[in-house]
This record gives sequence, C-alpha cells and structure tokens, in this order.
Amino acid sequence: MFKSFSLLKQLLVVILGLAIMLVAVVMPIVDSNVHDIIDDQMYEKLETSQRDSVEYDFMPSNNKEKAIYTIVYDPTENAFTFSNLHGNATTLTLLYNYLFGRDLEKIVNSRRHNTIESKGTYARETYYYRIMKVDDEYLISIMSNSYSDKLITDIRNRIIYILYAVLTIFALVLVLWVISLIRPLKKIKTYVDSIANREEATLVMDRQDEIGVVGNAIVTMKDELMKQEKVKEEMIHNISHDLKTPIALIKTYGQSVKDDIYPYGDKDSSMDIILENADRLEHKVKSLLYLNRLDYLSAEESELKPFPIKDLIEHIVMQMEAMQHIHIETDLDDVAFIGNEEHWRVAIENIIDNASRYMKSVIKITLKEDTLIIYNDGDPIDEDKKEDLFNPYVKGIKGQFGLGLSIVSKIADMYGYDIHAENKDIGVAFIFTKRAS
Repeated sequence: MFKSFSLLKQLLVVILGLAIMLVAVVMPIVDSNVHDIIDDQMYEKLETSQRDSVEYDFMPSNNKEKAIYTIVYDPTENAFTFSNLHGNATTLTLLYNYLFGRDLEKIVNSRRHNTIESKGTYARETYYYRIMKVDDEYLISIMSNSYSDKLITDIRNRIIYILYAVLTIFALVLVLWVISLIRPLKKIKTYVDSIANREEATLVMDRQDEIGVVGNAIVTMKDELMKQEKVKEEMIHNISHDLKTPIALIKTYGQSVKDDIYPYGDKDSSMDIILENADRLEHKVKSLLYLNRLDYLSAEESELKPFPIKDLIEHIVMQMEAMQHIHIETDLDDVAFIGNEEHWRVAIENIIDNASRYMKSVIKITLKEDTLIIYNDGDPIDEDKKEDLFNPYVKGIKGQFGLGLSIVSKIADMYGYDIHAENKDIGVAFIFTKRAS
C-alpha cells in the first residue's frame, strides 16, 4: 500500500513517522537525562550550601522557590535546631516521618556513611535533601523541587522547539529534494507516453545522476526504435517489391498457359519459367522464416559445444564445387568452432554462395585457430555499403536482398563470433573471429 503513494506522499508519511518517533522515543530519553542533570545540580547546590554553613557558620535564609531549609540534629541530646523552616515542631515531625527520617537513622547508626543524598515526597511536593555528618552533629539541608520543575519544563520546551525546528528544516530540504526528483521523472513519463503514442517529443536531461542516465538511455532507446521502425518500413517495401515480381510472373504465365498461350514458344519452356520463379519465391520465403527462427533458437541454446569445423568445410566445398562448377582453394587447420554444426553449415554455404556470384576466378577458404576467412577475387565493396552489409532486407549491387549475409551475421553472433568484410588489394574477404571471453 505504501508503494502505491506518490514519492511526495511517501516522504510526508516518513516525516510524520519521524515526528511520532521523536515524541514517543526521543522525548522520554531526553526527560530522563534532564532529570538526572537537574538532580545532580540540586544535590550540588545542597552540598555547596552545607559547606558554606560549616565553613562560615552561615545558615541560609528563606528565598521563596530557591530556599534551602537547614536543620541541625544533635544525637546526644536527640534535639533538632532549624533556622529557616516555616512552621513549628509539627512541620519538623512531618518532614522527619515522610522525608528524611529513615536516612537520618541510617547515617546515625552507620559508621560507613558520612553523607546521604536523596529525595522524597511530602504534601504532593518533591523535596531534595542531603544529610552530612559534621563532628558529632548532623546537618540536614532540604530544598523544594518547585524550582527544578520549572527548570525542567523550560529545558524540555527548548529541546522540543529545537528538535522540531531541525525536523522542519530537514523535512523542507527533503521535500525540495523529492520535488527535484519528481519533475524529471514526470518529464520522462511524458516522453515515454509520446513514444507509446508515436508522437514527436524531445527530452533534454541536464543531469549526471542516475535519473539523467535513465533519461538518456530512454532517448537512445527511442532513437534505436526509430531506426528499427525505418528498417522495418524499408523491409516491408523491399520484401513486397521482391516478392511481387515472381508472383506476378507466376500469375501471368499461369494464366497464359491456361489460355493455351505460351510466352516462351511451347508449354514446357513456359512452365519451366513458372517453376523457376516458384523456386525463387520459395527460397526467399524460407530465408525470411529461417532468419526469424534464429531469434528463438538463440534463446534455446543452453549448452554450446565445440565441433571439428574442418570436416564440415571440406564437405561443403565438395558439394558446392559439384553443384556450381567452381573451384575453391582451401588452407584448413584441424580446429574446432563453438555452436550448432547445422547452423554453421548454413552460414558457410551462404558466404560461399555470395562469393560465387561476385568472384572472377577464385574462392579461397582459410581456417586457423578461432579464425575463418572466405576470400573471393571479385570487385571491392563500396565503403558506404559495408556498414549495412549484414543488415536484413538491404538490397545489394545485383538486386539481392542480403538475407543470406544477415543470417550469417546472426549465427556468428549467437555463438560468440564476429564477422566483417574486408577489401583486399584484389578482391574481398569475409572474416569470422571469435570474441574474447
């Protein structure tokens, strides 16, 4: 439920919780410490008064709230003398019974104690008292807590004001900080909504913190999505254009044959053209499906194992030399590549098939540790076309879509290899290299 609130509401709840904790936890601790300090001060005041009385033979007079009442007890005569105690012997008796009587008896009967400090309650009022042995007599000083209560209240109020002032300033700083976070987050949300609605929008994040990093990442993501959208549009255009030709030929020639009209002179020649375009159409569709299927295969490959790729290359070379009537030179070391053997078969066949279309006289395959080079002596590739060479649906020099090279790139990437085209002094080399772990 807490997470369903906005950041500002969450912060206010946290501040309210801190305020409650301040009252419930901190203030009792403060009160306890303040009482201890006040107790120490009161006993210190009583001690100072007693020392003055002993040293200067001085008995303090009544001074309203700060009055120290002094009583002298002579145990030999069991007599009390008091200088500034209001009332009479009755008051003394009450104070003795309810306040200091037990402690006085304890110090009189004990040889180990010369002083006793304590406090007690009489007539709903707390009194501090200190009993000190002086020669053969006992000096009893008593002080009301009315002064200490007022002092405690003043100190407590000041502490409360200070704490809440600090908490208010702290809360204000936090609120301003959260607002500074909310504003860019709202800008990011608006920008993301514009992406979802395919609307034009800009996002400028003049921040170097994590929010700025996220904002810039979203801008980069949008740019990448726009590139992919553009590629998708070009793909649809190119696919529709490339598939339109064989479909139109099949439809036109099929109708002509049905009407006993043979565009190539006889029925067999005309049907051969129809079958040839059907094969072209089938090849293109299979390439599209295979390229799409590789996206799912990459996620399913759980364990990648090495296999001897030299044997695979020799088998492919033998087949393609026989089928396409070309000669392929080889320089193959006995090494292993990582991945699915059938996928690598498709990749190598596509590269060799591409090389056979552009070669002048020779194709050469070189296999070394973690490196495979397939070279042909055809014309060099234009530098402005090398960047998009392995992108899908980009039409090549001879009208080919480049689906084969896109499939090759995806297979290599699946198994941790890079592929690039490199112009040589004469010809072009396609080079596979294993990425560093």
